Amino acid sequence: MKRLLVFVLLAILVISASAKVIHLKFFYPVGVAGPLARVINNMVSEFNKTHPNIKVEPVYCGNYDQTMQKVQTAVLGGNPPDVAVIEISELFTLINMDAIIPLDKYVEKEGGEEFLSQYYKAFLGNSYAYGKIWAIPFQRSTIVFYWNKDLFKKHAKELEAVGLDPNRAPRTWYELVKYAQILTERKGNEVLVHGLILPGGWNDWIFEAFMYQNGSYLISPDAKKANFDSLEAVEILQLWHELTNVYKVNPPLRPWNTTPVDFSAGKAAMMYYSTGGLPLILKTANFRVGVSFLPMHVQYGTPVGGGNFFIFKGIPKDHQDAAWEFVKWMTSPYWAAYWSINSGYVCVNKKGYDEDIMKEHLKKYPQYLVARDQLKFAHAKIMAPEFQRIRKIMVTNLDSVMLGRKSPQQAAEDMQKGIQAILDRYSK
Repeated sequence: MKRLLVFVLLAILVISASAKVIHLKFFYPVGVAGPLARVINNMVSEFNKTHPNIKVEPVYCGNYDQTMQKVQTAVLGGNPPDVAVIEISELFTLINMDAIIPLDKYVEKEGGEEFLSQYYKAFLGNSYAYGKIWAIPFQRSTIVFYWNKDLFKKHAKELEAVGLDPNRAPRTWYELVKYAQILTERKGNEVLVHGLILPGGWNDWIFEAFMYQNGSYLISPDAKKANFDSLEAVEILQLWHELTNVYKVNPPLRPWNTTPVDFSAGKAAMMYYSTGGLPLILKTANFRVGVSFLPMHVQYGTPVGGGNFFIFKGIPKDHQDAAWEFVKWMTSPYWAAYWSINSGYVCVNKKGYDEDIMKEHLKKYPQYLVARDQLKFAHAKIMAPEFQRIRKIMVTNLDSVMLGRKSPQQAAEDMQKGIQAILDRYSK
């Protein structure tokens, strides 16, 4: 009897050892308006149920900048997260911190290029550096153009009188200005409805889109050359200055997260915003919502945006392996579709569009297809070391132009000087 009891106890110990649970800490941001923390928590809960040997703890860290700051603090303190979603432009910063691991070995085990082919090429552009792959796309977006179809109809005669079509969004910068002027509603000097909102907060991202539309770039792909004092950049700054301070059709620096709220409330006829704002807008707007490509100039163009999954150094190998399983699961066809439907971000997995839940969703909300279709004109977002400092220089100067405190030419020169100095420190 004693021998049997000992055998049973040993068997229990062996089973317990083989069923070791790996606990992962997962840092994530919420970059757009809406209850996305709840969606993330639901997804993590489903993962934990189906992976009994892995327990993921989701840690909401605020917006993208706040999340990056918490990651940096944790890494420098010797207590990094196991896995995190971080804004895509921070790749070079994470590499220079020696904070993350390349994912090439994991990708090769999954089939290499065949595995990667399930993700959209435009989204993978921000995953590569120094000949290695460091990240997998997750909550990814592009900027899209929102327009209030009911306001367009209200001003149909005025639009048609100058040759504009009230049944579509503007297709060029020239048309953008004309539509915005006509659609702005005033009472004396008070603006009741703005023709357009170019929001603050992430106006650096929108500025990058305008640069692609103007056939140019802001920072070279190797992060060595800045191009902020070019004629193309000054032309955009002049346009933004005029929209805000001369034509007064765009309110200066509406906060990023309140911009879709203003649009949904009918306070603006048109808006530049992330596709991630679509669920909130469709839920709250009491008018017909139009979504289209961004207006072009020399060409169509937009940077991609959002966050990627990164796996960290300084954690045990079995944690890295478990984190990879988590990343694969979260970006698999069904769950990529689920995340897209509930967040408004683009479904990063092409196969997700074949899932029944996505097909049903698109029948009801075809607006979600615009961002996906615009990917054919999309570019990888700019990346560089110390990207938060670069963003601060950009945002400070763009804000100054829109507030009428600095000329377009001076802002362009100041951005070029400050940002090139940062790039030079790392290109030597």
